[in-house]
Formats: sequence, structure tokens, C-alpha cells
Amino acid sequence: MNNASIAKRKASTPLESDDYFGNEFTNPDALGDPKPILAFLAQSIIETLAGIRDIEQCARWLSDGVYQQLRQKSLASTRSRAESNVRALRPNLAVGKISVFSPRAGVIEGVVIVHNIGRARAVAIRLEGYNGRWRARSVAVL
Repeated sequence: MNNASIAKRKASTPLESDDYFGNEFTNPDALGDPKPILAFLAQSIIETLAGIRDIEQCARWLSDGVYQQLRQKSLASTRSRAESNVRALRPNLAVGKISVFSPRAGVIEGVVIVHNIGRARAVAIRLEGYNGRWRARSVAVL
């Protein structure tokens, strides 16, 4: 894949881009409780993969690598649904238990259980505090 086909996240000014300043560590005490962000991201990721949420709605909480990974999976899911003439259905999601572990200061590893009718999924998210907010550096949906 060439660099021209890789879409970058939208930034209206250079000051909004991580490329402008680079990654700057933020004290975790200034970032607040990560559980609401973990719950929001887990639900958003499931909805994005289901094709009912735009990835841009959660882009500010994703690192560039996670953004690209989720974007590619979302496009693949959309193509697959289009080929089989299946329309995207809104899942009836409920966020369940959230487990949080901090391996070091400024890093949170969390697992969020997301319940749907007849199925539960675990979403593992690694948050790191930089540039003034929690950002997902790694995501896995099980």
C-alpha cells in the first residue's frame, strides 16, 4: 500500500496535529478517571465495526496507529456487508464490567465487557496519557 492511500485524521489547524508537537507525556492526575473513556471507546469501537458509527467520532481518543487499524477494519466490514447485501444494524449494546490495571504511571490497561443480545465481547484497550488527554495506543476486540 502506498502512502497516498493512507488517510490521516482530520486536523483543522497544525496545532491539533500530533505531528506538530510530537507526543508530550501528561501527568495522570491531570487526566481524570479513565473508566468513562474506556466505556465510551469500547462501545464506539463495536459500533464502528458494525458500520453504524463514523470513526471520526472517537478519533481524538485514538493514536494514529489505532485509528488506521480501526479504519481499515471498518472499511473491510462495510465492503463485506455491501457484497452480501446486508445492511448495518444498530446493535443493542450495554457496557458491563470494566477492569483497570496500571502497569506504570500514565498507562492504563483496561478490559471492557460489552453485552449485545445473545453475545458478549471483551474489548481490551491500552490508554496512555499524552498531549493532555488519554489516548488509546492499542485496541483488541475479542
